[in-house]
Amino acid sequence: MRYFLVAGEASGDLHASALIRALRAEDPEASFAFMGGDKMEAAAGVAPIVHYREVAFMGIVSVVKNLGKLTRIGRQIQDAMRDFAPDVVIPVDYADFNFRFILPYAKRELRCPVIYYILPKLWAWRAGRIRQLRRYVDLGLSILPFETNYFSDRGLRTAYIGNPCVDAKLTYLAEHPEPVEREQMLLLVPGSRQSELRDNLPEMLAATAAYSNLGWRVVIAGAPGLTAADYAPHLGKYGDTPILFGDTYGLMRRAHAALVTSGTATLEAGLWGIPMVVCYRMGGRHIARLVFEHLFRVPYFSLVNLILDRPAVPELLADRAHSVQILSILSHLIPEEDHRRTDQLQAFAQLQELMGTEPSAPRAARAILSYLHEAR
Repeated sequence: MRYFLVAGEASGDLHASALIRALRAEDPEASFAFMGGDKMEAAAGVAPIVHYREVAFMGIVSVVKNLGKLTRIGRQIQDAMRDFAPDVVIPVDYADFNFRFILPYAKRELRCPVIYYILPKLWAWRAGRIRQLRRYVDLGLSILPFETNYFSDRGLRTAYIGNPCVDAKLTYLAEHPEPVEREQMLLLVPGSRQSELRDNLPEMLAATAAYSNLGWRVVIAGAPGLTAADYAPHLGKYGDTPILFGDTYGLMRRAHAALVTSGTATLEAGLWGIPMVVCYRMGGRHIARLVFEHLFRVPYFSLVNLILDRPAVPELLADRAHSVQILSILSHLIPEEDHRRTDQLQAFAQLQELMGTEPSAPRAARAILSYLHEAR
């Protein structure tokens, strides 16, 4: 079969590359065309029609300034879809681009099945988009267990196929099977965007300074796509804090506790069983927190708490994510005997049981092929 995938970010490139390999394993005659990145190219054996770097615009202002370029690329991808004549179109996350250029074109013009991999988080905001999903998407593949009921109850056929973080953990363990022990280390995971570094990293460093003075090792997990130069402006008087790239899982495996910004990293830390404080400081501070508390449709902003549906890990949002408050909570996660640490460890065991241990990419591939065979 012929598969056309659309990914617009580094994470989508990673997850789509695993899906391509899984589809190839199930369908030896598979051929691929895509918008994506280097990992998808390595898996598919063909170059991307457009590299995701061409659409890597952060923030509303940047997107507005580049609307002309985005529109040209959108039409270029549409032309490529028409020429490739796929058996199925698979958007991967990246909702704004896919909703505007991919979903309507695939369904109206190509009359092609659309299977959405990594559904947009409508349960958090922009819930009205469910109407477009119902209209244009034949099957949604969910990577969060609570999403299946949410989307199914709103009329979208949905299947839970596991989470790519589980795949990544299994791969890491296969490559690093040797056992490790927790070290006297505090891990900082301050995000992957400059705005996240600016707002979160100084508070994290200030919160852990007392432990650094007591001999604890404080380490920053460098994000993919960033360099040490991206962190330098935000280190202040903590300029000698080491930044380690390329081994975040190894650090999560060895560190005693962590300060983690909201996002996939919270789920990764939970799966590695590292007690954490989730911090997300941003511009607007107090107003930003009020907006979340009153306008967003979810009670939590960390994936661990959303999946477990309870406050298993402490969350500090906006004006509450300051060094004094972070340190106050962190101090209870250091002693082995403190119930707040043991409670988190028990919650992580439940999280791992809920997420399962089966790789998600093969499940996604089987779900796609099952739907296509059924549709035929």
